[in-house]
Amino acid sequence: MIKKTLGYVVTHGHMDIEWYMPMRSYRFWTVEAMDELRRISRENPDFVTYVLDGQTCVLDIYLEARPSARAEIEELIRKGTLSVGPFFSQFDEWLISAESMVRNCLYGNRACRRYGSIMKAGYLPDNFGHPLQLPQILNDFGIDSLLFMRGMPEVPGGHPDEFMYTGLDGSRVFVSHFRDSYGGAFNVFDRADVDPLQPRDMPYHAEYFSYEQYMELADHVDQKKIAADLIKTVTRIRDRYPSGVVPLIAGFDHFPPQAKLGETLKLANAMQDEIEFVMGNAEGYVRAAQKKLSKPMEYREELIGSFYQYVLLGALSTRSYLKRINFGTEALMERYAEPLDAMASMLGGYQDAQPQLDEAWKFLMINSAHDSIHGSSMDEVHVEMEGRFSAAAQIATGLAHEAIKHVGRHMDPWWKGEEKGILTFAPADTGRPQIAQVWLPIGDEAVCIRDREGNALPTQILPREKVELNSHGQPRNSVWPDERFRNVLFLAPSGANRVRSFAAGKGAGSFETVKASDRFLENDFLRVEVRGATIDVLDKGTGKWNYGLNLIEEDADAGDPWDYSPTSNPSETVLSSSFPFTTELVEQGAVRATVRAKGRMNVPYRLNGDERSPERVDIPMAFEISLVAGSPRVDVKLTFENTAKDHRLRLRMPAGVRTDSVFSQGSFGIIRRPIERPRQVEPWIQPPTQLVPFREWLAVDDGRTGLAVAAKGLYDYTAVTNPLSQEPDIHLTLLRGFEYMSRLNTLQRKGDAARCHHTPGAQCPGVQVIEWSYIPFRADANDIAPFVREAQGFLFPMMTHMVRARRVDGKIGADFQPFSFAEPNIQFSSFKRAHDGGYYVLRFYENQGKATEASIRLEGAGKVFLSTMNEERLGEKTLASDGTLTLSVGAYKVITLLIDFKEGV
Repeated sequence: MIKKTLGYVVTHGHMDIEWYMPMRSYRFWTVEAMDELRRISRENPDFVTYVLDGQTCVLDIYLEARPSARAEIEELIRKGTLSVGPFFSQFDEWLISAESMVRNCLYGNRACRRYGSIMKAGYLPDNFGHPLQLPQILNDFGIDSLLFMRGMPEVPGGHPDEFMYTGLDGSRVFVSHFRDSYGGAFNVFDRADVDPLQPRDMPYHAEYFSYEQYMELADHVDQKKIAADLIKTVTRIRDRYPSGVVPLIAGFDHFPPQAKLGETLKLANAMQDEIEFVMGNAEGYVRAAQKKLSKPMEYREELIGSFYQYVLLGALSTRSYLKRINFGTEALMERYAEPLDAMASMLGGYQDAQPQLDEAWKFLMINSAHDSIHGSSMDEVHVEMEGRFSAAAQIATGLAHEAIKHVGRHMDPWWKGEEKGILTFAPADTGRPQIAQVWLPIGDEAVCIRDREGNALPTQILPREKVELNSHGQPRNSVWPDERFRNVLFLAPSGANRVRSFAAGKGAGSFETVKASDRFLENDFLRVEVRGATIDVLDKGTGKWNYGLNLIEEDADAGDPWDYSPTSNPSETVLSSSFPFTTELVEQGAVRATVRAKGRMNVPYRLNGDERSPERVDIPMAFEISLVAGSPRVDVKLTFENTAKDHRLRLRMPAGVRTDSVFSQGSFGIIRRPIERPRQVEPWIQPPTQLVPFREWLAVDDGRTGLAVAAKGLYDYTAVTNPLSQEPDIHLTLLRGFEYMSRLNTLQRKGDAARCHHTPGAQCPGVQVIEWSYIPFRADANDIAPFVREAQGFLFPMMTHMVRARRVDGKIGADFQPFSFAEPNIQFSSFKRAHDGGYYVLRFYENQGKATEASIRLEGAGKVFLSTMNEERLGEKTLASDGTLTLSVGAYKVITLLIDFKEGV
């Protein structure tokens, strides 16, 4: 008997929740698709299941419009007619934090529990590549597979489309690669009798499109032809699948269920006897393939190539303002609101904030959807995204202050009397005092801030904002906040995830000011010389100068949301160093000194076709270059008004060392990448990109000295070896501007990646504010990133709260720190209340690739359990008598603990 190939058909709709239209317009499409599924389930017994794109938020969106359908939808899920999960949304994997990916899995899992069933398959068909820690995240949620289309590089000698993907820590997932797309079963658009998508504008709202085309395409009018196409597809690609199980993904973006697919498969089976066609969901396909696959190939590199499909990494910097907002909002949630909420809850008597945290996370996870966070949608979509980011930030800010206020009510008010109590919370421990900023009601008086031991802290009162006067010399507006409040800087001892208390009273301490002039800044660690638009930095500890920092490079962008592209003919590149910049000392005190460098870059206004226009515009720019007393880093804030179009701005950083690699923070682990990127052997569908993703910071060193740059909300870099110095220049993309959603025939990509809609908002007009920090360092063989704590101090600065709440009791003293780590390669990731109540979640990870015996101090802990990221207990761990937990942490391993802190610590 001939062993048949199994053609495993998965019918699906890749449901972008917003893209060519905003969410509530797309909801009409979702309603039609899901209403159609309900009809099919009643009328067509041959229909097996419809995969709702691996996400659950689409169901929430549907049920907002069809609340009466909930019971019927839940029944379809229980029967398997509708397959949902395991994720909340189809998130991007480079632009959101590792914790945001974990939350997406966690909330998706909980939603599936409510709906009745979960499809446990790593179904991420359209993501733009996959990081090396994705297998560990998936495994922790009971998912042992990854099904994807984009990201496969060229493998010398070829490779099958089934293999094992091994991550940084050794976690493994079975992979099925959709080489021909996530709609490769047959060409669903091969219907000459179906009209294209129909615009349906309204007098006051354009850009609405009907769903009829998709409904018509889903009707198998010519079942014999579709059956024949299925047979041809399996015959053509089955050699790629050594298990003998061939995935046939039937559907495409927004595609409704195909009612007659079951009948079509019966016809395909009757037409031949070499292939058996069956229908199921993505998890069913995975189990069938795993059962038959033996000795699979193993792959251990990042899935970030474009050999078969566009990888589209230009989206990392499209509408870069969204990326910066996302970074800040994630930080507010993960580094402030959640840890402080957990700390307040530990003390007892604190109101449950989980509903508000859930609300904020759902706003963030909707914005995490790939076409949303990519910035590649219609302008209206991104306006709505800003509203959701703002809502999440409002919630996080309010919760953080409510929680720290509650902690303060349980502290010993040692500052009582004429002094004001100040609470600080530092997400990071730099090992030295950190800058804090607080509003204090001191009017025009001096202020002295001190700790409990009576030590005065360096303090600096910021000047009031100037009030504009009318022609009579009268103020045109009142002062806000009230003129009694002054914005005060001080240097406070830190301690990661620690609330500390200080007192502010009358008087003033005596401290040396940071050395500075219009042209230099200097402290014990660094000297910064300001040379117009650029700066030179001396690391006094190593004697190493870094020259030419802050250089801005502007060039044409003939690309689109998905890819930067240069013009077909070489065109002008403009450097900020070509223009005069004036420098002025604008701030100097015991805490910080700042020099402002102001100037203008004169650049071509736009592209005319594929040429830069002769018309030019000025881009006003101002760098605020700050040096804090006792800090080994230089903080930079660039403010500019983007007045040009069709261009790109990058920060060019000369590395100052000879090296062949760049290392940067990735999701749950440091990644080192060679400067020399992969080259084509056979033709790639898209040229190998020189642009690669990073998170938070990147660095270079030569084994002796190095330079790191930490950046708030920048996500891509390019490294190119300078032929003169043989040292790399690192380029960080600050902004890209373009006019249309998709372009054809660019140097970076010949075909389109989307429909061509007009998106003038993608030019990113107006004022942009971008922040980064330079950190020179001495290389250390035992700590490959000795600057990380300083980088985190910049990225996640200290928050303050002036105490005005009534005291409850003195459960804690002058500070409160529920946990701490000793080892520099062990990095904090999350501290929060467990999603299902009762316990507290503490998550951390090994960051540098070396197994470590880690010591974690836990304040007031009772029972401690190892846990999955899904917050499921694995086994109890024993605490030492001093409250220390010692764990063996493997290289790049993520550890999640469930902790039962004693009531009212």
